[in-house]
Amino acid sequence: MTDNGPQDTNGGHGVDAGGQWPPPGDPAGVLGKQSLVALRAPAVRRLLALRARGGLSRQHVRLAGECLGASERTVSRWLAEASRSPAAAAHPGARHTGRFEITAEIRVLLAYWHGNASAVHRQLMERAAAEDGSVHAQTSGTAVPVPPGLVAVPGGAALSQVPLLDPVPSLSTFLRALRRDLTAGERAGLALGPEAARAHDVFGKRPASWRNHAWETDHVQAPLLVDADGDLVRPWITWFIDTATKVITGTAVTPGHPSRASVLAALRAAVVRDDPYGPAGECRSW
Repeated sequence: MTDNGPQDTNGGHGVDAGGQWPPPGDPAGVLGKQSLVALRAPAVRRLLALRARGGLSRQHVRLAGECLGASERTVSRWLAEASRSPAAAAHPGARHTGRFEITAEIRVLLAYWHGNASAVHRQLMERAAAEDGSVHAQTSGTAVPVPPGLVAVPGGAALSQVPLLDPVPSLSTFLRALRRDLTAGERAGLALGPEAARAHDVFGKRPASWRNHAWETDHVQAPLLVDADGDLVRPWITWFIDTATKVITGTAVTPGHPSRASVLAALRAAVVRDDPYGPAGECRSW
């Protein structure tokens, strides 16, 4: 019996010596673009190992490029970048823009300034200038030097709360990073408080799934007064919602602030399907 299929002519070493297995004509159409990107790092590591053994050839680079949907020149550039930086070997072909990002320290400063981005940027500039001893303040029309310790932070916070950036980005870059790195809810919460942030909260926004695949829970204070043992109070409602069907599976109403007891009561109402509960509940296998 004769097998006319493609043969590995490298003694079981596959593509390490340019075996004759043909690459797909359209790798992205076979594997998908995301899969090809994920395969870049293993391929580059394999090629680097071949280079370390002195067995890397141009044919290897060309074959890897054909399999990954990239040119020979592109794969050679990946190898050069990976040789210089381990980070480049982990993510070959990734773009490294060095863009400015909002750090945890800047978030703290934004909280002190109640979300006033221009004031935060101005203080970052003052902090950088104070480090150089070149800060000046206007006092009765005359500019006088300001020692680093006098760069004021709202609320009497220490100067250490102001990060030292080198260089400080422009205001337009800072605002662009703020819009990119902070959600609308975070920006509203910094400016107006947690109640404003809740208006932007996302719930029930999960990928499409089946009934009772995922539940979410939350609390809300009802906008009405009820009589609770002679006192007028605004009750709290705790509920569970099925994210696939948007059906409220269980609720619990309490006269005081939510607690573990109210969460467990709402969860029991969501799980039990006998009267007066159900029919949407189910015993989840958590």
